[in-house]
Amino acid sequence: MSEESYVNSQITDAIAQTSMKVIGEAPAEAVGILYQQMAHSIGLALQNVIAQQQHSYTIHNAVTLAASRQLLTTDPAAAAKASQELIAGSSITDNLVALQSVVSEMGKKPDNQS
Repeated sequence: MSEESYVNSQITDAIAQTSMKVIGEAPAEAVGILYQQMAHSIGLALQNVIAQQQHSYTIHNAVTLAASRQLLTTDPAAAAKASQELIAGSSITDNLVALQSVVSEMGKKPDNQS
């Protein structure tokens, strides 16, 4: 270093060391920031899941309350009549009869076996 400078060599050495320190710490700081961002994102996702679950419970409670109120205020004779009309107009009874015949046929032994 034969160059003459107006800046003290100790100052230039201190600045060079500081620059090297910053360059050396940059990857660790970047990874630290990445981990903080990931933790924050996971925290937000968990908060969203919990909020969704709480809203779901609120909706389920409202549906249960409405159904209970409907059951308590409905005339039993009208409910029985509506149930009979619903069952009579569907193929549930036909399906049950067909299923019962299939099950009974499966339980029989074939004629060629003793």
